[in-house]
Amino acid sequence: MKPTHKNRALGGSALAQRPRTSQLWPVALLPVFLTLAGCTFLPSSGPSGFRIKAEAGQIKGLPTYELLQVDQSTVNILKQFNPSPPYISAEGEKKAAASLTRGIEALGQGSAQAIQPGDVVHVAIFESGGGLFTPLTPEGQSSGSPVTSLPAQKVAQQGDITVPYAGRVRALGRLPSDLESEITRMLSGKTVDPQVIVTVAKREGGDLVSVGGDVKSPAQVPVSLAGTRLVDAITTAGGSTARPHQAMVAVTRNGVTRSDSLQEVYNAQAKNILLQPGDTVLLSNRPLSYLVFGVGGRIGNQPIEIEDLSLAQAIALSGGPDDNRANPSTVFVFRKESRRFLEAAGKTSLPPGGLLPVIYQLQLQEPQGFFFANNFMIRDEDILYYGAAGSVGVLKFMSLLNAFFAPARSGLSLTSPASGF
Repeated sequence: MKPTHKNRALGGSALAQRPRTSQLWPVALLPVFLTLAGCTFLPSSGPSGFRIKAEAGQIKGLPTYELLQVDQSTVNILKQFNPSPPYISAEGEKKAAASLTRGIEALGQGSAQAIQPGDVVHVAIFESGGGLFTPLTPEGQSSGSPVTSLPAQKVAQQGDITVPYAGRVRALGRLPSDLESEITRMLSGKTVDPQVIVTVAKREGGDLVSVGGDVKSPAQVPVSLAGTRLVDAITTAGGSTARPHQAMVAVTRNGVTRSDSLQEVYNAQAKNILLQPGDTVLLSNRPLSYLVFGVGGRIGNQPIEIEDLSLAQAIALSGGPDDNRANPSTVFVFRKESRRFLEAAGKTSLPPGGLLPVIYQLQLQEPQGFFFANNFMIRDEDILYYGAAGSVGVLKFMSLLNAFFAPARSGLSLTSPASGF
């Protein structure tokens, strides 16, 4: 039986209404992609702000961390517990303590007048009424001046000088006043009321300190009779090649070494000690930096080029959070803090350890957040992380769907009535 015109019309209508498979399979897979949209298969630059906040203080077989808000309370406590200097990380302080003991002032004030090999020493002896050095005349009067100046003597490596009627006297490492007392004691009973004056007339090579390392002109610097301070010696050697807060100064005296940053030496008069001959001063450049991750302007290693770098400055220097992708309430700083600091901040049930991981959260969507950021100082080895906004995941998912449906849209355009099908 041949199909009638009506049947053909009905069949054509049914064929026209029948959905094509090429149109249905993207729709059929849509629920699957919607289900996966909340999963972690989408690329990300790091943990989400939600995850950082949710997992704070939890122990999952890994070192836990504490979450603190960058607010006025935190800023106040940080001012009390900041390491010294404030731009050095707590971990850095620990490393420095393990290698070189801090505190140059513990070496004490060196004496520029302490007698060294090569010094030219002058001894003058006063006698009352004559004696060994100024004999009396037959009439009982003094035959000459009451003061006798001995020939100047250069102190040899052995460190002794010779005084008539006293013998060899140890001079090396002693102050002139100590030497005066010693010679006076040795002459007592041999002459009438001896009085002794010892002066260092000239220094010839035994007054040097070595200044080297990262200085512009390494040199041996003489210690003046009036005294030479640490900063004076560094300046004489041309100064540091690094910024003061990035230069470490190590002073070695009699086998003992102490170290501080050059900035600390400038800031604290007690650390600008008087040097003594034989000291060694070594400067080393220690670049300071912080790392930037997340959805920010410039990701990478950022140098700390000023002494007091605030979080606000660090954000500006790193380009800040990306306007299109970052969440202004999820700006984080990762670092380690001391247990004492965390206890002062009200944290309890802390894991063992002297230094513990801490994540600070700065909320820039609040106006006062910028004031807090300006009073929060960045330290060496800090990590600045910009968390992504929640909408970024949606945009990435929509982009993925767009790429997935592109072949289907292309097929539809090829099979459209305009194509002559």
